[in-house]
Amino acid sequence: MLKTYLMENYGYNEPIFLNDLVIEGLSENAVRQSVKRLAASGFLERYDNGIYYIPKRDGLLGKSYLDPSVVIMRKYVQNKSEIYGYVTGITFANQLGLTTQIPAVIEVVTNREATNGRMITVGTQRVRVKKPVITVSDSNAELLQFLDSIGQAEKYAELTKEETKETLLSYMRKKCFTREQLSEVSAVLTGATAKKMIEWGMIYEFTS
Repeated sequence: MLKTYLMENYGYNEPIFLNDLVIEGLSENAVRQSVKRLAASGFLERYDNGIYYIPKRDGLLGKSYLDPSVVIMRKYVQNKSEIYGYVTGITFANQLGLTTQIPAVIEVVTNREATNGRMITVGTQRVRVKKPVITVSDSNAELLQFLDSIGQAEKYAELTKEETKETLLSYMRKKCFTREQLSEVSAVLTGATAKKMIEWGMIYEFTS
């Protein structure tokens, strides 16, 4: 029963968080014991405490291994049905093309954290997680991430000020953020970020 459920709902190389497993008809203890049996049989592989995955049994290594970045994303950013966090800091600056630096620590803002910031380790990857000012959702995650990047742009950018501005404007136009979206997240806007948005002409790029 559990084996079929895991294959249908997770599949190969997807992190399975034991604390999130709720199976109708099975108690929490029964689920845990079943997971232990599946791990002992080799169907499941234990990644870390409370984290398992279904490995593929092929390839040069004999079996597949779970990517720490996937674990981080599923635990703190999004799963197949909802978004509850976003990557920020130098990691997102790198994704935008503002810097070529590869971060030693990944920064994540997530609803699944109650502190103003703490360091954890996922696999071998260090991660700094912190709670958001407002709840992160499917509708606002990308804009909140973008607003963070505006405030942090000059801290991480290896580009000129003009190149940095144009890179951010290009990303903004691609995402087509709306005035309504901005209004809904206005509580997170700092004076410095708002000032920069006006100076760089970003405030006029929000669509109706």
